[in-house]
Amino acid sequence: MLIANLYSYPLDPEEQITAVKNMNIEISENTHERKDLIVVGTAIAKGEDMPSRGTIYVFDVINVAPDPEKPDSGRKLKLIGRESVKGAVTALSGIGGQGFIIVAQGQKCMVRGLKEDGSLLPVAFMDMQCYVNVAKELKGTGMCILGDAVKGLWFAGYSEEPYRMTLFGKDPEYLEVVAADFLPDGNKLYMLVADSDCNLHVLQYDPEDPKSSNGDRLLSRSKFYTGNFASSVFLLPRTPVSSELADSSEEAMDVDETHATHQVLVASHNGSLALVTSVAEESYRRLSALQSQLINTVEHPAGLNPRAFRAVESDGAAGRGMVDGNLLRLWLNMGKQRQAEIAGRVGATEWEIRADLESIGGDGFGYL
Repeated sequence: MLIANLYSYPLDPEEQITAVKNMNIEISENTHERKDLIVVGTAIAKGEDMPSRGTIYVFDVINVAPDPEKPDSGRKLKLIGRESVKGAVTALSGIGGQGFIIVAQGQKCMVRGLKEDGSLLPVAFMDMQCYVNVAKELKGTGMCILGDAVKGLWFAGYSEEPYRMTLFGKDPEYLEVVAADFLPDGNKLYMLVADSDCNLHVLQYDPEDPKSSNGDRLLSRSKFYTGNFASSVFLLPRTPVSSELADSSEEAMDVDETHATHQVLVASHNGSLALVTSVAEESYRRLSALQSQLINTVEHPAGLNPRAFRAVESDGAAGRGMVDGNLLRLWLNMGKQRQAEIAGRVGATEWEIRADLESIGGDGFGYL
């Protein structure tokens, strides 16, 4: 694959790009027209004795007459908005239903709207008291997570009437957040957090749980060691796999969706990709039992124990461990007789196990 430089926009000599996002933003206050634009956040840091500064750029990708010698050069970036701010711009995300953006600048997170004169008007803010490197919204809800390496993860909400930011809950363990995103599962709301020790944490916002202090504390539900330093965490839609479609056709009278509709893709610095998917209670019990059987019966490389390698920690009886998909797929490589033997120990049929493995196997990308 050949990647060509079609257009470049010069920045100041000491200006560093810290965040780039493609967002759907309102570009007209009168017609409320919205458009997909490129938003760039930058920082200028000259040392501890001088305060840092930042700039927010908003670009549109437009069509231009291409260079005859470069037929692919028919695109360029058009600057349609620019705002200089106090403090470095470290994270960006779209937020709310009006086409606004949330900007982590210095020790504040501010919600801004693009005006027709190219400025970015602030409408709401929240004091963070720290450097924020993660800002993610659960699309269309106004709910967002804000994370950093010192204060952990904050769960907040943005409302439009009146414009304001409200803090819902915090991570009590002060995780060193590297990347994070939401993982909704039915009527439950989870957050997936990658920390600096190569762990994945599953946090839950549940104000009805007494341990959450009316929602002020995010509950730690699981911890899973990946062995890879995560660089990005993305929430993606998930389509039902063939076994789930077969089950739904057999139970056509049941209108409730039992399969997961979201999944999280985790990208790591070494180039590896991981997929985290929520599963139904019955499937989890079968997969957990299958994992225990495989750990005890299969010969592992160098005699290493997969359970010790993944070392799960949780907040007591409510905590659940993640199941290891790579380990579970070893069952598919076994002979027919061995598969039936282990399935019998698990208390499930081979079809049920195959359906469960298909649901966590990364086949829920029917929209690609």
